[in-house]
Amino acid sequence: MISLSTSSVVLGPLCEDNLDAYRAARNDCRIWRWCRQKSHIDEMSHEAWFEAQSADPTIEMFEVINFENELVGVCGLTDINHHAQRAEFSLYIMPEHHGHGYAEGALRTLVNFGFKELNLNMIYGETVGENPAEVLFEKVGFTHTGYRPSFYFKDGAYQDSHLWCLLRDSWEF
Repeated sequence: MISLSTSSVVLGPLCEDNLDAYRAARNDCRIWRWCRQKSHIDEMSHEAWFEAQSADPTIEMFEVINFENELVGVCGLTDINHHAQRAEFSLYIMPEHHGHGYAEGALRTLVNFGFKELNLNMIYGETVGENPAEVLFEKVGFTHTGYRPSFYFKDGAYQDSHLWCLLRDSWEF
């Protein structure tokens, strides 16, 4: 069991008992609109994802827990490539916990884990549309490295894609 922490959050393993909470957050329009998913996640698909990610060595997912021991979000590294030493980050904070600094604490803890424990050289990500979290990514140290106009079609409209990257050499441990 991996448990990581910063001053605002603890990252721990995903818990099957919280599957409904994870899915409810991902299907909430305040989260869903910034994700690549094209439709809401049904219960069967979500359970299949949980089982698959648990057994996949290229995925490390975590619950984000605050120090009142409340579940406040989910984050992780996906598409982990040990040979190329890179992975994509994933992060969402449940809407009722927005604005408390949990996203920054979770992302900093996740980046430390990726660089220290997994020996990654690069952590990258993508945002859809004009995601307000881009300010957070810049604050943590990610660089905007690319733009793909009208890359996704969601909710009846084309959405731009923005690419983000953080290299180990530029991270302060």
